[in-house]
Amino acid sequence: MSDHPIGTSAIDDNRAVSSVIGVVILFGFLIIALSLYQVEVVPQQNAETEFQHSGEVRNDLVELRAGILQAGSIDQPQYQTVQLGTVYSTRVFSINPPAPAGTIRTSKSYPIIIAYESNGTVIETIPTRFIEYQPGYNELDRSPTWYDASVLYLDARDEGGGIAVIEDQNLVDSDGEVQITALQNEFRRSGTGQVTLELRPAENVIGDIPEADLNITVPTRLSNGEYWDSADISNNKYSVTDDANDDGIHNLTLETTTSSLTIDTVGVQEVPEEPVQNSNARIGGSTSQNDPPVVEELIYQNDAVAYDGNDFDAVAGGVNFSVTNRVGEDVTITDVRVTPRNSAISDLSDDGLPNGEPVTSEVYVAADLADAYVDYDDGTALPKTVDLDTDGFTNNGNAQLSDGATATFYLYEFTNGFSSVDMSGEDVEITITYQPASGGTETKTFTITPNSGGGGSGGSNPVINSLSTRSPGGSGQYKLTYDVSDPDSDLAQIEFSLRDSSNSELDSISDSGISGGAAAGETDNLNPGGSTADYVRVTVTDEAGNTAQQDVDI
Repeated sequence: MSDHPIGTSAIDDNRAVSSVIGVVILFGFLIIALSLYQVEVVPQQNAETEFQHSGEVRNDLVELRAGILQAGSIDQPQYQTVQLGTVYSTRVFSINPPAPAGTIRTSKSYPIIIAYESNGTVIETIPTRFIEYQPGYNELDRSPTWYDASVLYLDARDEGGGIAVIEDQNLVDSDGEVQITALQNEFRRSGTGQVTLELRPAENVIGDIPEADLNITVPTRLSNGEYWDSADISNNKYSVTDDANDDGIHNLTLETTTSSLTIDTVGVQEVPEEPVQNSNARIGGSTSQNDPPVVEELIYQNDAVAYDGNDFDAVAGGVNFSVTNRVGEDVTITDVRVTPRNSAISDLSDDGLPNGEPVTSEVYVAADLADAYVDYDDGTALPKTVDLDTDGFTNNGNAQLSDGATATFYLYEFTNGFSSVDMSGEDVEITITYQPASGGTETKTFTITPNSGGGGSGGSNPVINSLSTRSPGGSGQYKLTYDVSDPDSDLAQIEFSLRDSSNSELDSISDSGISGGAAAGETDNLNPGGSTADYVRVTVTDEAGNTAQQDVDI
C-alpha cells in the first residue's frame, strides 16, 4: 500500500475549465438575446416610432392643404409646418438604421385653362403644381402623399395598390360654385426636422371676365375611376380626359359661369410667379372684393408666443395664441385638446394666484361674449382634452365668441413634471371643439409653434391679426376692417392714419376704448380731402406701452 498522497491538481483544473465553459455559454446566450432583440424588437419599436410620425405628418399635410386654400380665399399669408422625418430612440446595445428622413416638393408646372364653352376660345392659362410628400421609412410603407386639385390622398399605385383619400375635393361646392386655387413656385426640402411653408396669395388681379358659360380645365393625377366618379360633383358639370400625353396627368374639365367662378393663386415661400386672381372673385357668397371674406371655420392667427407667467422662475413656459371666428355665426367653445409634440413636455401647471385669470390658470379663453377658464389642483397631465365647463377644481363654463371676433387662449405653464419648459419653438397640436349657434358640433385642429415671448406680466407686444380696406360706394373715402389682440389682455388704444406716398397724414381716427385681449371691427370713414391716399398706418398700443404697427395699402 502506497503512502503517497493523492494529488488534487487535476480536480482544480477541471473546475477552472467548467467556469470558462459557463462564461462562454452565458456569453452565447447574451449574443443570441441581443441578436433576437436586434432582429425582432428593434424593428418593432422603430415601426412604432414611424407610425406615430406618419400620423403627425398626415395632420401636418391636412393643415397644409387648408392653408393653401385659406391663403387664397382670405388674401392673407399662411404659415404651415411639416415634420419631414423622425428619429429613433437612442440604443446602447443595438444598432438603428439611418433616421427616416422625408421629402416635400412641388411637381413640374401644368396649365389650368379657362375657355368659353361656346367656341373654345382660351381666356386665360394659369400654371399650377402638385405637392408630393415622400417618407423615408425603414419599416413602414413608403407610399407618398399628394396634394392634387384640392384633393389630399395617399398614393400606393406604384406598389400595385390604389389611393386612399384623406381630404376630398374642394373645387366645387354643394351649390355648384367653382373655386380654383393655383399653386406656384418650385420648392423642395428633405430631412428629419421641421420645414415651414409660407403660402403667399396673389397681389394683383386680371381684368374682368365677361359673363358667359365657361369650361375650366384643371390638371390632375387622378382618373375618373380612381376618384372623380365618386366625387361630389354633378355628373353633367364635369368630365375627365384620359392621360393624353402619357405623363400621368389627366384633364378635369368643369362647366361653370363667370359669376360662379373664383380664381386664386398661391405661391410657396414667395409671391406667385404668375399671379392671377379674378376681380369678380366671390368668397362665401360675396360678390365684391371689398366685402369682408367669409371662411366657415375658426381661423388660427399664427401668433403663438411663449411667455413666462406669474411664477417664481424666468422660464417662458406659458403659451398665448388666438383664433378668429369665421363660422358666420356666434359659437360656443366647449373643449380644448393640448398635445405637445415633444413627449418630454408632460404636464400643464400654473404656479400663480389668483385662480381663474389669464396666466394663473392652466387654461384661459378670453372671448368677447363670455370668457372661460379651468384651474386644476396641482396641474394636469398631457396630452389632455380640457372640458371647459366640467374640468378642474374650478371653472366658469364655456367660452362664447361672436361672429368675426377673436378669442385669445392662455395655456400656463408647460412642464416636464418638475419645472417649466421654455416653449419657444416647441410644436403643440391644438384641437378646439365648438358649437355654432345654429346647432351641431365642429372641431378645428392646428399646430402652434410659439415664438419667443417675454418675462413678467405686460411684456408682450400687441398682435395685428388682419387688416383690409374698402371704399364704400366708390366715395373716395375709406373704411378699414381690423382684428387685433394682445397676449397680456391689456389693449389700450388703436390709431388709424390715412397717408399719401410722401408719408403725409391726410386724416386719422383714434379709438381709446378698446381693452382686454382682442378687438375687431370697422372704422368710420377716413377722408383724404381731395388728395390721393396710398395707405393706412395702424398702430396698436397696450396699457404697458408696448406697440405694434402695420401699413395696409389702399
